[in-house]
Amino acid sequence: MSWTSPRTWNVGEIVTKAIMDLHVKMNLRYLHGDDGVPTINSGLIIDNTDGDEYIKLPLLSTAEAASVLAAEGQVAHDETTHRIKLHDGTAVRSLVSTADVDDTPVDSATTDPISSNWAYDHLNLLTTAGDIIYATGAGVWARLPIGTAGQRLRTNAGATAPEWATGSATQEIFVMALGPGGAGQGSAGGVLVDNVATTTCYMQLLIPPDFTAITNIEVIFKPIESGANMHYTFTTSWGAYNGGEVYNVHTECAANRDIGATVSNRYLAHDISDLVDAAALAVGDILLVNAQYSATAIDGNAYVVGLRLKYS
Repeated sequence: MSWTSPRTWNVGEIVTKAIMDLHVKMNLRYLHGDDGVPTINSGLIIDNTDGDEYIKLPLLSTAEAASVLAAEGQVAHDETTHRIKLHDGTAVRSLVSTADVDDTPVDSATTDPISSNWAYDHLNLLTTAGDIIYATGAGVWARLPIGTAGQRLRTNAGATAPEWATGSATQEIFVMALGPGGAGQGSAGGVLVDNVATTTCYMQLLIPPDFTAITNIEVIFKPIESGANMHYTFTTSWGAYNGGEVYNVHTECAANRDIGATVSNRYLAHDISDLVDAAALAVGDILLVNAQYSATAIDGNAYVVGLRLKYS
């Protein structure tokens, strides 16, 4: 039965059963839904003046909802699962309510219940500014507290988690050797220190701002003769250029020092870390190192290439 446009009555018209059935009875049955689903052309407003008004959806089983809700916009209440069902034009979907939300994160979940609290739980692990969240397993989260000033982030010994470590990673600086006139000498690179022309050379560098401790300090040679006892005298001195210190406020010397067995034209590194007071050397110091010819046992005829500082 469909809706019939209400009759316009004429003055003095005799009302018959047929007229009443068609224009009153059948239309009331239509509005009541007795003979089909009524259509409200302009929408429906339920007045809330009394504060006790409500709308009740039809109660359907899960199977009924799957069968009855066949077109977009159709809504019913699934009395089996206690959830509102809606046809979205493609299929029947469940509308999520607060009862459908739990506290358990589930990967790739496409149906209710879902978790809305997992993000809060994970972020709630972070209690202090600078904390880091990391995984201890698949879907398992943990907190790494913020480290202290100057620490670096690294992988732990078991390579299973991040951790903070004191100090910084080993770094290094290399500076070339210079002769008395301030220039390098020799076509092979470096300053040729011997008993003929240049008997000494120097190297100097500025201790960088990320310096914490000495790993080692090496003078790098390129000998021009082979021998077992080549000797040099090393002198170190340093002072803070921005602190008004004398350039050699700290100084140490090792005379006629054996740099070890040499092979002609092969690089050799000699450690002079013992000639620098690790506790006294600081950021902003200028470190000066002199390497001087020493004719002890075998003449110190070699190119001095430069100075290598490794530090953390």
